[in-house]
Amino acid sequence: MSNFKELRTQNISHGVIASTFVDEQPLIDLTSPALKVVNSFTQKIPVRAQHETTIESALKQINAQQSDFILVTDDTHKLVGIVSSADLQSSKITIIAQRLNTPRSEVSLRHIMTPISRLMGVSMQSVSYSCIGDALQTMEHQGVMFLLVTTANNEICGLISARQIAKTLHIPLHISPIAHSFSEVLENIEHPH
Repeated sequence: MSNFKELRTQNISHGVIASTFVDEQPLIDLTSPALKVVNSFTQKIPVRAQHETTIESALKQINAQQSDFILVTDDTHKLVGIVSSADLQSSKITIIAQRLNTPRSEVSLRHIMTPISRLMGVSMQSVSYSCIGDALQTMEHQGVMFLLVTTANNEICGLISARQIAKTLHIPLHISPIAHSFSEVLENIEHPH
């Protein structure tokens, strides 16, 4: 203990208990830095599941870890898509189960995920210079509910969720998915975001 020094003590016989200090989070709005809404994968490990994971199992994972999304991986643990907690609880699952002629309990993440090919990425550098409104505008313009955040080495290091922004700021979402094929048009008519 010789490497440490003793703290100076004081008489507390006339001490009063301090008032409780509530550390309120500063208010954020659309002009706040976008970094405030990045789910950083370097600070918190994101919820992940393989593409064959059932909807029920994925929902349990998301609820247990209090996440708004789950990253979907293939057998080699490569990212192949993403599923929101809202999608896991939507009528989309019943529609897909009917289309596949399979019980709802057998529908897996690969059936309802947004594939990585339809997701957009933005660099962490761009995010560091932008505000929340910029990120939301990008998602609205691209018709996506998520923006994946990448490092300079093009590694996915985080995610921005439109639903999370809407929930945090108490604002409505105006994001319409953009269809890239006729089958996507039909899919979006049957179960929009």
